Amino acid sequence: MPRQVDIDDFQDEKPKKAFPATKRVNKSLSRDVEVIDLDLTPFMNIFMVLIPFLAVMAVFTRIAILEFSLPPAQAEGAAAAGNQQNKELDVSIVITDEGYRIVGTGKKLDIVPKIRGQYQLEQLRALLKAIKFEYPSQKSLVLVLGPDVLYDDVIHFMDVCRESQFPDIGLSGEIR
Repeated sequence: MPRQVDIDDFQDEKPKKAFPATKRVNKSLSRDVEVIDLDLTPFMNIFMVLIPFLAVMAVFTRIAILEFSLPPAQAEGAAAAGNQQNKELDVSIVITDEGYRIVGTGKKLDIVPKIRGQYQLEQLRALLKAIKFEYPSQKSLVLVLGPDVLYDDVIHFMDVCRESQFPDIGLSGEIR
């Protein structure tokens, strides 16, 4: 039979003190603390696979930096054109979805259309070499890009310009 608890039993006990708010007391349920060793084997296995994978991927990843410049401002371009009109030409290649056109100071060549969806880059290479032969000090040109021109095509045009000894390539948006 269970024993009945009387209120008088608790009156003799002293009330327990509350712990101060600033100090925490370590209260564990048992006095025996079991030491647990962490099993780091799965974590180490991940690194054993991940590190060689990242090292191999770094070899296959190639980062290329393309240097280009913005076209000169109108005020600078007008002053430079007056001083060096006979030595250099203001060359621009207007690239659209239909083809490309080379535009120089006061001159505009006919549009070179795409053939079977591909730009005629060999013809561009020949035209740029002819311009370089006529103006040997010319080092810059501007690619004027239409809204539908693909990034890959821009890179191909920049490569052809560099091969034709035009290292300073500027990029511009479509002129409206």
